[in-house]
Amino acid sequence: MLAISGAQVWSLRQSIYAEREQKLHDMVGSVVKLIKAYDDEVKAGKVPLDQAQQEVKKAIRGMRWGEGDYYGVYQFDGLTLVHANPKNEGVNRMGFKDPQGTPVVANIIAAAQKGGDLTTYMVPRGTAGAEIPALKLAYAAPYDPWKWAVMAGVYIDDINAVLWRQALWTGGSALLVLLVAGAFTVMIARSITRPLGDLCGTMDRLVADDLSVAIQYTRDRSEIGRIARALAQFREHMQAAASLRAEQERSKTEAAARQRQALTSVADTFQSSVGGVVVTVTTASTDLERLAGTLATAADQALTQAHAASSAAEEASTNVNTVAAASEELSASISEISSQVVRSAKIAGEALTVVRETDEVVEGLDGDARRIGEVLTLIQTIAAQTNLLALNATIEAARAGDAGKGFAVVANEVKGLANQTAKATEEIAAQITTIQSRSSQTVTAIRRIGTTIADVNELTVTIASAVEEQSAATQEIARNVQQAAQGIGEVAGSLGDLTGASRAVGDAAQGVTGLAERLSSQSAVLDREASGFLRTVRAG
Repeated sequence: MLAISGAQVWSLRQSIYAEREQKLHDMVGSVVKLIKAYDDEVKAGKVPLDQAQQEVKKAIRGMRWGEGDYYGVYQFDGLTLVHANPKNEGVNRMGFKDPQGTPVVANIIAAAQKGGDLTTYMVPRGTAGAEIPALKLAYAAPYDPWKWAVMAGVYIDDINAVLWRQALWTGGSALLVLLVAGAFTVMIARSITRPLGDLCGTMDRLVADDLSVAIQYTRDRSEIGRIARALAQFREHMQAAASLRAEQERSKTEAAARQRQALTSVADTFQSSVGGVVVTVTTASTDLERLAGTLATAADQALTQAHAASSAAEEASTNVNTVAAASEELSASISEISSQVVRSAKIAGEALTVVRETDEVVEGLDGDARRIGEVLTLIQTIAAQTNLLALNATIEAARAGDAGKGFAVVANEVKGLANQTAKATEEIAAQITTIQSRSSQTVTAIRRIGTTIADVNELTVTIASAVEEQSAATQEIARNVQQAAQGIGEVAGSLGDLTGASRAVGDAAQGVTGLAERLSSQSAVLDREASGFLRTVRAG
């Protein structure tokens, strides 16, 4: 509750501050607009700058707002242009400070140069001779074309008085609510603790097995009533449990009587049947002695046969081990053959790659030879044209007479060179033709070699596949032989177990004979003990 009251007071303070800040902003903004209007007149050429500034200062000097609050105007250098006290106008008050040492004018100009901001300072307030410093909030805004700072201020010390009154009212209300809530809580607590005390006393009596106790508040609709009704159900359950215990005691007495009667009946029945059981046991012991003798004879025969089978199993095991060793050697040989076949296949594959690369090179040479033949054809054509031109030049030189003799000699030389070029070209063409023929033969031979190597590679792959199948079959034989050896070992072990079992059967037969004799003696003891048991049962 007190926290809520504090929050309300704080919210009121923020609201008052925001209202006054907005009021200052609006008032200073209206003055800045007034100054701009005069500046617009100056820019329009209607009035000089000095006249406009004097008129706007006069207008601001006479403006008041709120409870006699005024405006102030300063140049950015600290010169006072408009002030509530005319004596301060025309004075540079940049160094003026309030009673707490705050540079008032400097802070106002700094706030204006920020584009408009708030500042606080202390100003004497009250009648002459009884003035006390009071906190004032000011807002300053600039008019940059004239380098003026316009400000307006309002006292804010009265805000604390308003907040104090609000705090007293809110705190008193909260205290009153707390007092009422406390009294109501005490009443509720008393209405709960008294019935709970009564119910606790009732529960103590129930714990002491006093099931006749009366339970109050069962008609109450509150949580106390729910507890009382649950307690009443608990009492009913305790009463039912007491009745059940009494019934159990009666049932126990009747069961003991029925048990004695049943024991007597069992004793009579046991007496009538024990005699027959003793006779049967005696007869069975005699038969058991006879069967034990037969079992001993069979055990001796089984022991003899087991020795013979064990010898045969040892010989079979030796033969199987020999076959297994031969299978392992065969498997090793096949593995070596398989590795050689794999290497052969790899070499054949590499040879096939080389043959293909050689084929490509020879085909490239054949193409180069064809292109050389085409160049030679072109050279022959040029030589023929050159020879023809030389012939024409010789004819023209002969027509020219003595003046063309030197030219005729050059033409004859050119003609000779053209003929030599034609002959050399023919020889080269013949060689190129031979090279092309041999290249074709080489390509054919290389392709045959490639085909042969491919066939060899295919056969190698087939051989490798067959070797792998043979290796798998050999491994299967070796595995089967090992399994056979293992089975023979198991048979030998089983025969050993059979020998031991035969000996054990013989020993057991002898033990059975002794047990049969003991059983005959124990049957007499059983008869005596049964008679004593029946006497005890009938007695009680």
